[in-house]
Amino acid sequence: MLSNLVIENIALIKKADIEFKDGFNVLLGETGAGKSIIFDALNFVLGGKADKTLLRSGEEYMKVNAVFANLDETVISFLREQEIEDDEVVISRSYTIDGKNSIKLNGENVALSVLKKIGALLVDTYSQHDSMELLNNKKHLSLLDKFGGEDIIHAKTSYLKVYEEFKSLQKSILDLGGDDSERERLKEIYLFQIKEIENANLVIGEEEEIRDRIKFLSSSEKIFENLNEATGLLSENNFSVLSNLSQIKGLLSSISEFDEINECKEKVSSVFYELEDVYETIESIKDRTDFDENELNKLDSRLDVIKSLNKKYGGSIENVLKFYSDIKEKYNNLMNSDEVLNELNIKLNDAKKRLITKANELTKLRKQYGDKLKVLLMNELQDLSMKGTLFDVEFDPGENLTSEGQDNVKFIFSANKGQELKDISKVASGGELSRLMLAFKNIFNENNKTVVFDEIDAGISGEVGNKVAEKLSNLSKTSQVLCITHMPQVASAGDSYLYVGKYEESGQTYTKVRMLDENQEVENIARLIGGDNLTQVAIEHAKEMKERYRQIKNR
Repeated sequence: MLSNLVIENIALIKKADIEFKDGFNVLLGETGAGKSIIFDALNFVLGGKADKTLLRSGEEYMKVNAVFANLDETVISFLREQEIEDDEVVISRSYTIDGKNSIKLNGENVALSVLKKIGALLVDTYSQHDSMELLNNKKHLSLLDKFGGEDIIHAKTSYLKVYEEFKSLQKSILDLGGDDSERERLKEIYLFQIKEIENANLVIGEEEEIRDRIKFLSSSEKIFENLNEATGLLSENNFSVLSNLSQIKGLLSSISEFDEINECKEKVSSVFYELEDVYETIESIKDRTDFDENELNKLDSRLDVIKSLNKKYGGSIENVLKFYSDIKEKYNNLMNSDEVLNELNIKLNDAKKRLITKANELTKLRKQYGDKLKVLLMNELQDLSMKGTLFDVEFDPGENLTSEGQDNVKFIFSANKGQELKDISKVASGGELSRLMLAFKNIFNENNKTVVFDEIDAGISGEVGNKVAEKLSNLSKTSQVLCITHMPQVASAGDSYLYVGKYEESGQTYTKVRMLDENQEVENIARLIGGDNLTQVAIEHAKEMKERYRQIKNR
């Protein structure tokens, strides 16, 4: 559950430190006070779009911290995957005016993708403007599978095992070229590539050696001149350093019985031999500096061959040789493909039969759970005063077997008897959609999750409001509920209350959030009943309503 939310510089909120409780948390306040901003901030800290329009005017950054406690096993397992061992989740996200984004999970920097994954495990959000999976037909199959629970999981696991085997066999056959004409075409291509690489006689490391030699030859004249001058300075005919060092070594040798002098003699000897080695090495290099245009042309041609093969087959000699090894293996397989292909086709046909059987079993199980979902949802909708409503799960077999099976699933709906069932997105009004969502939330109730409703009571009134309040209250027995509402019935079902109000100071508008005590709770519910003209009748009515829902929740 969400225990704490700290918001900085988002819209009208300069700074707000908000505590949330278990059960049903109700957010009250006038329209435009900033109630939805709180949910915008929560969405942001859980991986929603970093929108600069949320940034408070005149500020350089916005930041939200969220703390979640009483974690369920799925969240704990996810934390372990991230190598985080903790009994709570602390998320911090900030965004600057120049677009810099910072995300921390329990003090560790994480990617946005990780934040989105844990956000989906922690919070489930619904608003009139964001109908989630319900309005997206592509999501209906996953919703149905979720409803099927372990039974569907086991059936899908069994199906996927055969599906992966089937796809692997298909790939193996494809690697062998498919039909006869395609195999012959591939043989010619592979043989050309094999011969081209073999004829090049590539050697790992030769490209670097060739480049170094070309560079050396291209600078041979300057190299020879500099080396020649260097050996001249070292030669004995020019009062050389070597000659001088030799004399110094002789002089010091005659008095080397003294330790300090002997150390000097050893150092001079070392320098002498090193310079002598340098002299001989330079002379050797000079002998190889004769410019040879034929050698340079041969090296250029060889380098062109290597570049061409690198460009075709992998970017480096190592990759070209690996490509050669792989393509040779494929060529050999093609040369012996008839027998192998026959065996693979037998296995493929067997796997397809088993796959169809598994797909049919999965479809049968899904239809069973589709019928159960239909019954449960219709009961929920009747409780929400939608007695003429019809709901069904429509199955349309797909043309191909996919990793999800053979089923295309769509939820269809009619709000009135005698009307054709159609896509929910095409026929459900705002109020009907709100109740549909609430019905689904009750059926798919996940313990220890935070469920957020942004004005779910929009478009409904009267007795329906009482039903919505009861459903929300029931949901809050196992999940934490956060709800913005303007209906006294829904507000009366709350366990704790936050009031969101705005005020002006020094020409600036601010939003503040405060927890209400019991008397303030009653007064605010009374205002929802009778308006700003607070009467004793409205207060007593509010008390009665709160007591009624307290009794309902304690059943």
